[in-house]
Amino acid sequence: MTSDALPDHGVDDRLTGLVAKDQIRDLAMAYAWAVDDHDIDTVVGMFTEDGIFDVSGEVAAGHDEIRKSFVASMSRFTTMLHTPEIHLIEIKDTEHAVGRATGHAELAFRDTLMLTAYRYRDRYVRHDGVWRFAERHVRFMYAVPIESMATAFGDTKRIRWPQNRYQHADYPESASTWNTYRET
Repeated sequence: MTSDALPDHGVDDRLTGLVAKDQIRDLAMAYAWAVDDHDIDTVVGMFTEDGIFDVSGEVAAGHDEIRKSFVASMSRFTTMLHTPEIHLIEIKDTEHAVGRATGHAELAFRDTLMLTAYRYRDRYVRHDGVWRFAERHVRFMYAVPIESMATAFGDTKRIRWPQNRYQHADYPESASTWNTYRET
C-alpha cells in the first residue's frame, strides 16, 4: 500500500490525508471498545446502511444482518477483549479509503477462554464528514482454547471454536507468498 493516494498538491493535501487516517484509526479503536462493551447500536452505526461484515466467509449485509451477526457473537461470548494492533490505511480520495488491521482477542465462552489472532481487510466511506465501514472482512490465524495454545499454534488446524470441528487457519498458509522462499 502506498502511504497516501491523494495527489500531492502541498501541505494541505498531506494534512487532509493524515487527518483522515487518524479518524479511521479512531473508528477502528472505537469499534473494538464497542464490541467489548456489547454496545450493539454503536457497532451497527459504524457501518454504512449497506455495509458488509464478513467473518471467514459468513457474510452479513446491511444493518439488520450485521446486528444479527453481532448479537449472535455477543450472546455466545460473554466477555470479550479485543486489542487492535497494526493498522495500515490507504486514502483513495476524500471520501474513500481501504485498510488492513491486525489484532488479538480473548473471548470467554462458558468455562473456556479462547485466544484469537485476526486480520481485517476494510473499505471505508466518509459520509457527512464521518468515516464508516463499508466492508469489514475478518480472518483468523488462530482461535483456540487457552489450554490448547502450546500444541495448536504449530498446527494448520488452528481454528477451534467451541462445539465445532477443527478447521484450517485462514492465514498465513493461504498467502501466495507462503512457500515462495522454500526450495522445491
